[in-house]
Amino acid sequence: MEETSTIHGKTMRSDYEDLQYHIDMVVGKIGLQKTVVLLRSFVEKAQFEPVKNNAPLLLTFLTNEAIALFDLKEEDFHTNTTNEYREARMACYHLYHKYTSYSYAKVAQVFGTGKRNIIYYKQKVDERLTIPHYYKPFIQLYDQLEERSIQFISKL
Repeated sequence: MEETSTIHGKTMRSDYEDLQYHIDMVVGKIGLQKTVVLLRSFVEKAQFEPVKNNAPLLLTFLTNEAIALFDLKEEDFHTNTTNEYREARMACYHLYHKYTSYSYAKVAQVFGTGKRNIIYYKQKVDERLTIPHYYKPFIQLYDQLEERSIQFISKL
């Protein structure tokens, strides 16, 4: 019997098969040594160092992408208290914290909110990620935002 598990509602077995397939394609195209160099560069860029100038770019990218994905009005993004706006902001807080390694206080300062809000919303996203079937619409948007963010980071 094949062993499978799920993360964010996706089957891990198929994800690993997909990963292996694409790695094999890259190796076939550019060679093994260059593929290792490429993957190493992705790992090194997986987080922004707080001292680099890339964090503001990520902030702008995240907020613009969240506004588009969640179908929101830009002028209301930081102030509207409806569920859609709160979910978009908490996805941004979570991903920004994850990919910058900034402290909660620094993330709060960047977004112009309180440190407790950042902690609360980060915990809410972590909770939602553990039971994706219950929060399916949010998880789908969050996953799209994270995927786009990773693509953006890889291009920097």
